[in-house]
Amino acid sequence: MDIKPRTVAVFLLILGFVYLLVKAFTFYWIIIFMNIVLIFINSVFLFAYLDVKPSARQAARPLPSISVVVPNYNGERTLLRCIEAVKAMGYPGEKEIIVVDDGSKDSSLSILSEIKGIKVIAKEKNAGKAAALNTGIAKAKGELIVTIDSDTFPEKDCLEKMAPCFEGDVGAVTGFVRAYNAEGIIERIQAVEYLVSFGFFQAILSDIDAIYVTPGPMSVYRADVLRKIGGYDEKNITEDMEIALRMRKYGYRIVTCLGAHIYTEVPTTMKHLFRQRVRWYRGKFANTLQYREMLFNPKYGEFGMFTFPFSVIVEWCIVLFVFLFVAGNIESLFNYLNFSVSWLSASGNLAGLLPSAMYINPSFYFYVIGGIFYTIFVYISHGLAGDRLGLRKFPEMALFILVYGVFILSVFFVGFFKEINNSEARW
Repeated sequence: MDIKPRTVAVFLLILGFVYLLVKAFTFYWIIIFMNIVLIFINSVFLFAYLDVKPSARQAARPLPSISVVVPNYNGERTLLRCIEAVKAMGYPGEKEIIVVDDGSKDSSLSILSEIKGIKVIAKEKNAGKAAALNTGIAKAKGELIVTIDSDTFPEKDCLEKMAPCFEGDVGAVTGFVRAYNAEGIIERIQAVEYLVSFGFFQAILSDIDAIYVTPGPMSVYRADVLRKIGGYDEKNITEDMEIALRMRKYGYRIVTCLGAHIYTEVPTTMKHLFRQRVRWYRGKFANTLQYREMLFNPKYGEFGMFTFPFSVIVEWCIVLFVFLFVAGNIESLFNYLNFSVSWLSASGNLAGLLPSAMYINPSFYFYVIGGIFYTIFVYISHGLAGDRLGLRKFPEMALFILVYGVFILSVFFVGFFKEINNSEARW
């Protein structure tokens, strides 16, 4: 990868900024301030959730017709299962299924040829997911358009639950996206992450009209809105976020239906997970820059004045905190562990270690408080999903709450500098 001068300049600028912060305010007070901010933010989310009021929706009559568009590229392993799940979704109104094969090199077309009751559009060359979706949207006849990835398996009642959510100026409806293949520890950590992100936080964002992503695994849109705003941006690497922000710009709302459970396959290796998350963060940076006019703009109401800028600020605060926390605590923590081993070897008095623990960097205790908040969030999210918590889930929960933030920190910075460097985007 060629590193451009501007990338080096930005990197040095950030290091210089952190250095000046430490010199001007001392590391201790920076950490204290960042932790107070994060505790405040977590408290806001917790109290916001307590204020969430589920809305009772009645099915519209007559029910709108639906077109399900499934983009596929080399999805032979999961394609049949996906189509079977789509066909199994109950819906009293009209439903058509359109599968757009985006130049697959595997046996996808052969599999599709054996399935009855679907329309298949085969493209000769691979042009990307957004282009495949636009091809399907152009042929769709339904009043609502459902986009579903070929490695995603919605529950049977998803359409019946999501369709009635289209009221007034609602342009799109999202569901409760969950991890399908939660077997290995990497997948199980993501399962916890999905529960918190698409359960707890999504419920709050929907209630305060703040959703700015229509998840790629499955979302439902009004067909007239999709066509009015011009369909998907075929050059964007996170088309699901870009189209949601464009809907916001046009004045449409996005709501979530937590009762609609949508299962999708998640990465099974660290390499795949890291690459996926780098793409997500690169898309977040690019889309924020593209729609920067919406930041602090009263024209877009609470979303422009609060929720969109708040999401950007919070993300940077969290990343800066984790960075400073790791830098400030790793040395003192290792020193304490070394002292503990020496103390126990010499005296065997475990109680004598407790006073020494007070000399660990104070930010460590704020980190513990943050961990308590996220433990509550995880507990609430499991309740929203109807899942039971047990000791067997402790490893992934502990890793998600205590360690996963460090992984996201590295992803954040790699994505940021790749975007600054204008590096080639990879799926």
